[in-house]
Amino acid sequence: MKKYYPIMLDIDGKPCVVIGGGKVAQRKVESLLDCGGVVTVIAPEMTDELRNLGQNGKIMTIFREYRSGDLKDFDLAYVATDNHQVNESCLKEARQEKVLLNVVDQPAMCEFIVPASIQRGDLTIAVSTNGKSPMLSKKIREDLESAFGEEYTVFLEVMGELRQLVLSEWENIHHRREFFEKIVYSDVLDRYRKGEIQDLKQYILETYFSG
Repeated sequence: MKKYYPIMLDIDGKPCVVIGGGKVAQRKVESLLDCGGVVTVIAPEMTDELRNLGQNGKIMTIFREYRSGDLKDFDLAYVATDNHQVNESCLKEARQEKVLLNVVDQPAMCEFIVPASIQRGDLTIAVSTNGKSPMLSKKIREDLESAFGEEYTVFLEVMGELRQLVLSEWENIHHRREFFEKIVYSDVLDRYRKGEIQDLKQYILETYFSG
């Protein structure tokens, strides 16, 4: 079985196409939009949500069956249909046009797969079983959701702000590293989670930042 290379793609402003208009296609469209993709959907029928997105100018909708040539000029494509012939045709075209392709629930036909993941602000944690057990990936994701709560959204936001401050204030790279190491490996996050710390950024500045 093929082994996938883990990677995070920047699709902001990139043209993406989804073949299919059902609930699965809708979820793929929503995930692409969340990351800034410019989305076109091609399907004879679409969910009400996809129709609304099209009417509001969020996506382009083309109400017809897939035709050869539809993947041309797109960077990434999802195929969410039950039509094996369409799947095969899309795979052939994607390889010709060098388009990254995912055929839903058909890992052998995919140029990429999407891992189970959780999002906490700018923190993304992804889990993959290399296509062998999506259910196990789902279980691990659920375990991670309880271990990494919404406090990580705030913590990472604060750490990003502190990073800019430290880079502007301290030239010594070892001093910077020591500063962040002390915070990340401290009990600050646990105490914030328990409600012992109200203003996380202010607490860190007062406790760890010496200028």
